Order: sequence, then structure tokens, then C-alpha cells
Amino acid sequence: MKKGKNNINTGKILTDYIQSHKINKTELGNAINRRGLSILNYTRNSSIQTGILIEICYALKHNFFKEIADQLPEDFTTKNRKDKSLVSEKDQIIAQLQEENKVLKIQNDLLMKLRS
Repeated sequence: MKKGKNNINTGKILTDYIQSHKINKTELGNAINRRGLSILNYTRNSSIQTGILIEICYALKHNFFKEIADQLPEDFTTKNRKDKSLVSEKDQIIAQLQEENKVLKIQNDLLMKLRS
């Protein structure tokens, strides 16, 4: 299979995690109803099917998708709009100005009451 120039090597990510956490490939294979040899193949390949990767995530209680996502450029978007790092600079400035506007309105209201 031809790999794109931006491919993220999931086999290396899996290998690094398995080695650093001393995971037994046969036991991991059993946990996801596959042979240990399959796990070895996943670590040797530079890509993996997402369905298999999600099974491995659950078996190891580790978010490999986040690890992959962290390797993408920061300016890439996601559906998660609550993540402030993904909010554009303009959106941050607008939110700050809206907050300042609220404070100024409250202060103005107080001053008007004091004058009355």
C-alpha cells in the first residue's frame, strides 16, 4: 500500500508504547481476540485500521488517537470547540472584549445610580 508523505507511523507508536510498558504481545492479542502474531504485524506496519486501534486503546486504556492527533499541526480544526487552543486569535479577542463590555456596563450602571 502506498503511504502519503504525511503518514504518521502507528506501528512505531504501538512499538514504543508496548516496549516502554513491557506489554506482552500475546496477552494483548488475547485481550482483543487476535493472535500475538497479529500484534507483531501491527507494530511492523506503518498504518493500522481504526477499528483495530480502538480495540487496542480499550485493552491498554491508552488513547493512541490523541497521540496521533498530537502529531498533527496545531492549526488543524476539530469538532471540539471547547478546546481554547483551537479557538482563533480573533475569537479570543472578541470574547475578551465582550467580557470587558459587561464589566463597563455594570460600572456605568453603578455610576448612573450614584448620580441619581
